[in-house]
Amino acid sequence: MRTTTRAALGAALLTAAIPLSTGTAAAQDFQIDLMQMDPGRYSCELSTETCWISVVLLTDLTTPVTISVDGTVIATPTPSTNCWCTNETAWIPSKGGRYTLTAKQGDRTAARTVTIGDYNGVQGILERYLGINTGSGSS
Repeated sequence: MRTTTRAALGAALLTAAIPLSTGTAAAQDFQIDLMQMDPGRYSCELSTETCWISVVLLTDLTTPVTISVDGTVIATPTPSTNCWCTNETAWIPSKGGRYTLTAKQGDRTAARTVTIGDYNGVQGILERYLGINTGSGSS
């Protein structure tokens, strides 16, 4: 249960506390969310774990959103009409490091930087075996 509580708290903090870098003032009406779908895993924290990316608070539900990681397009989902968001896009970082996630819809852009720890490195071992958060995840 501690893992579930920690994952829920982490997801809430990711959504509420992380400032966005935006290209224009209009881009502030949408944001990139990271979701941990399996609370027993270390998604969005450690490499080789699936991180689910969604763009939320959209106002245009007809234009697809391009989602990129460090400039490489990983998906172009069309917004869902029942939630003003995109469906979740799976991203699995192959190694630890700092990544920039970008969502672009028309002339509007939202960006978010995340730091992913190496699953088999010191950060991953401390987090997985001792429950010590080493600072990996969103920043």
